[in-house]
Formats: sequence, structure tokens, C-alpha cells
Amino acid sequence: MNIQQYYEKTASISLNASMASLVPPFFLIVYGIIIAPQGKMVFIVLPFLLYSFICYQFYLINDKRAKEITENHIDDKTSILLKKDSVLITFMPAPSLRMLLFDPEGQLVGEIKDMKFWSIRWVMPYFLDKLFKRKYGLYDETNGLIAIFIVKNNRIEILDSEGILKSSIIQKPSQKRSEFIFQKKGKRITVERSLLFMDYRFFKGDRIKAGRLRKGLMPLEWGKRFKDANTPVMSFEQDLEGEDRVEIFAILTKLFHYTNH
Repeated sequence: MNIQQYYEKTASISLNASMASLVPPFFLIVYGIIIAPQGKMVFIVLPFLLYSFICYQFYLINDKRAKEITENHIDDKTSILLKKDSVLITFMPAPSLRMLLFDPEGQLVGEIKDMKFWSIRWVMPYFLDKLFKRKYGLYDETNGLIAIFIVKNNRIEILDSEGILKSSIIQKPSQKRSEFIFQKKGKRITVERSLLFMDYRFFKGDRIKAGRLRKGLMPLEWGKRFKDANTPVMSFEQDLEGEDRVEIFAILTKLFHYTNH
């Protein structure tokens, strides 16, 4: 998948959601005309119509973005996720997390997604959904499993592709609303965020820069492929080890595991 295909697929999902949300109002209106003509049904129908309208707007936006990209802007070469110093993040509509990772050329280089997509979770309240075991996979550009993340309250367990536990990260309380603290065998990872817009800075140990996630500062060259100027960009320090990058992806999983649910 490349970024153009992502826009096309997102547009298709939004259009289907828009059309599906018109089905209940149709039957409610028929019911209101025949059985309950007092006009009270309009209050039940309006939320469905509003949701359908919003989904249709998303369809129009993403369909336009897909058409604005020409094929010669897409580089179909394969790449290695854990060696990329910058990846752009998008989210597919899903019952749980489905985070797509693109390189600056617009090519899909990886994905983080729930390993069990049960359809019932689309409509399940958060307090019930949290009862499910939250198990996510980090995949490369060939859909090969790199690592498994199991999120349990304030703990993130990182397993390899064979299911063997490699490390465990515990989130510690912080006195600052703008700070997250994660601990791993005496090793500390601090995440500082802006309260006004998406800007997360990752530090190892004693304030050693590890990476940064932010949106709104995409280079103009990338804009030829990524039509949403607010696409989040995750940048890693060049000398950051692959293991450290996997840990940052695990933390991102915990921070955004209900995005676009």
C-alpha cells in the first residue's frame, strides 16, 4: 500500500459508513409516517443523518486527496522500518488501533494493529472494550511480524515474533500533566508533550534525545504525496538502536490505541 491507496481506501470506508448510517433513518421515517405520525421520530433520526453527513465529507476529502496524487510521485521500492529516521503516521478506521507507517516517499513501511479485530468492538463502550486483552502487532512492509505489544493498564509487555517476552515497560506516575514516565529495568524513558497541539518528545535516561512526534511541520517536498498537512511525523535520532525504536512504537501504541475507533 502507498499513501494514494490509503486515501482511496479511507474514502471508500467513509462512503460505506455514510450509506450504512442512512438505513436506520429510512425505517424510522417509514415507522413514523405509518405508526407514529406525531413527529417525534425526527429527534431519533437526526443523529444518524448528522453522522452520515460527516462520513460523506470525509469521503469527499480523501477522494480529492487520492486524485491529487500522481503515480510518478510514489516510489515502490521496499524499505526497512526500523532503519527509517522519519515515518509518517496515519490511522485507518478500525474497531481498535490500526496505525499505518509511511516513509517520506509515500510507501507503507509498517503497521501497528490490534491482532484481533472483532466487529462487535465497533459499538462496544470503552469501559467494556477495556476488558479485552489488548494485544497489538508491529508489522513490516511485507506484513511480517516484528514484535508484539501487550498493554495491561500501566504496563507494556514487548514480545518478539515468536511470542517470547523481551522486555516490560511500566508507566510511572508523574506530577506533570505534560509528561509521561516509563521505566524498564532501571532504564527511564520520558515523554514530554505539548498540551496545545500534537508534539511529543522522547528522551532516554538523563535527557538523551531519542525521537519526536509532531504534526504541522511537514517538509514541502513531502506535501506532493501527503495531502494532509497535519499528518504526524515521527522522527528518530539517527544513532538510535532498533530495540529503542521498537520501545517507542510500543509507547505510541499505548498513547493512541483508541485513535479513529
